[in-house]
Amino acid sequence: MILTLSPAKMLDFTSDVSTKKTSQLLFEENSVEINDILRDLDVNEISSLMKVNPKQALEVYQYIQAFDMRRTSRKQAAAAYNGMAYLGLDAATFTSKDWDFAQDHLVILSALYGALRPLDMIKPYRLEMQAKLANSKGKDLYEYWGRDLTEYLNDRLSTDDNVWLNLSSNEYSKVINKNHLCKGVKIITPVFKEQSLQGYKQVTVYAKKARGMMARFVIQKRIKNIEGIKLFDSEGYSFSPNLSDEKEWVFVR
Repeated sequence: MILTLSPAKMLDFTSDVSTKKTSQLLFEENSVEINDILRDLDVNEISSLMKVNPKQALEVYQYIQAFDMRRTSRKQAAAAYNGMAYLGLDAATFTSKDWDFAQDHLVILSALYGALRPLDMIKPYRLEMQAKLANSKGKDLYEYWGRDLTEYLNDRLSTDDNVWLNLSSNEYSKVINKNHLCKGVKIITPVFKEQSLQGYKQVTVYAKKARGMMARFVIQKRIKNIEGIKLFDSEGYSFSPNLSDEKEWVFVR
C-alpha cells in the first residue's frame, strides 16, 4: 500500500525530530531546475504567481535565493511541514520503526521536489502545484511533473500490492495521470465528515487533520491490507459503509 499526502504551506525547521536518519532527494535535479526559473522572478512577480502578500512574497524570494547555499537549513520532509495534516501525522514523535515503515509506504507530492519520502531532506520553500509557472515541459507544473510522478507512483505500486491510499488533495493528486497507472491499481480516497443538523458534511480544517491522522494510523499499526483502513478510529472517526462506495471511503464522527 502506498499513501500520498499533500505538502503544507507552513513549515517548521526549528523543532527537534525523533530520528537522525535521512535520505536523498529523488528528483533533486528537477527541483534545482524549477528553483532556477523562480530565481528570475522579483518579489512582485512572486506575489502575483503565488497569490501572496508582499511580506510573504519577500520571504519566498529569500527561500529561492538561498536554495543552493550549503548553510541553508534542511530537515526530514515529514517533520518539516507544519500544516493541519502534519499536526495529525505528528512525525516528530515517530519511533525508529515508524520512520522505517513510513519511508516504505508514504509519499508526499510536492510542486518543487516532485515526490518526497518522509526522510528526504528538504529546504524551506513555498510553491503550490497549481502555480502557473512556465517551464521546459509546458505551461504549468502539472505538465512538468505529470509524467515523472505517474511513472514513479507506478513503480512504487508495482513493488507493493497495487493499492493507492490517496490522502492528498485534488490539487496534488490530479498530477498523477490515473489512466496511465498500471493495470489493477486500486485507488481509495478517504473522505472525512462531521455530523451536523443538516447531516454529515465535510469541514476542510478537520478533513486535513484527519488525512494526517489516518496516515499515522496506517504507519503505527503497520497496515498493509486495505480492510485494515476501515478500522481507523482516531479522534472519534469511524467507517461508514452506507455512505461509502468502492473508490470513496467515508469516515464520520
